[in-house]
Amino acid sequence: MPDASPYELRNLAQAPGDNVGGIEAAWYALASDLVSFPVGGELPIDQLTLRPGASWYQLVSTRGTVRYKQTPKDLGRHGTSYAQKLTGTLARHSAELAQGLEALEGQALVLLYRDHNGQVQLVGTPAQPLAWTDAYDAGEISAGQRNNYDWTLLGETPRRARPYLGTWQVSSGGLQLGAGTGGTIVLRTTGGRVLAVVPAGKTIILTSGFQAGYQIS
Repeated sequence: MPDASPYELRNLAQAPGDNVGGIEAAWYALASDLVSFPVGGELPIDQLTLRPGASWYQLVSTRGTVRYKQTPKDLGRHGTSYAQKLTGTLARHSAELAQGLEALEGQALVLLYRDHNGQVQLVGTPAQPLAWTDAYDAGEISAGQRNNYDWTLLGETPRRARPYLGTWQVSSGGLQLGAGTGGTIVLRTTGGRVLAVVPAGKTIILTSGFQAGYQIS
């Protein structure tokens, strides 16, 4: 029996388990550093390859500020494209942060993000990369405001964001694991707050100095 087409219709249903909104973490890389990129085929990507010496870089924004929106754009007889937009906030100006932001000016980028359900997606492609912009606000003490950079990544792609199942090497951060196909373990407080989403089979290390009780269910 021939393999099913990636565009073949199939049943649609919510994946089992809780649905937690928001983005947990994000990483960016130069679009030109991706090699052998799978333009066609299945939407999910098993593994991405960067050129030798290249890495993904962490984008550590203020907690709860990162948002991703994907909006279809009707191209008439040419089909549909997808407007890609990610926004977030980087707090507390420093010389190092300003220097890092300047290095992003004019760069063609791609981004991996992991949501609070443990799902990883690639946004942007080597041929349709994302463009970075940011705006600085020094804040106002009398209004209780803090200084920060509001950043935006914009692009347009011919396909939806690509679910990613593989691993990626982070600069000064080691090997990161995607959702994969082996399932995930969600660590929660007794009140239901998500502490972490861990790929099944990985080791959990508690670094807190306090004792912790736990229940496996």
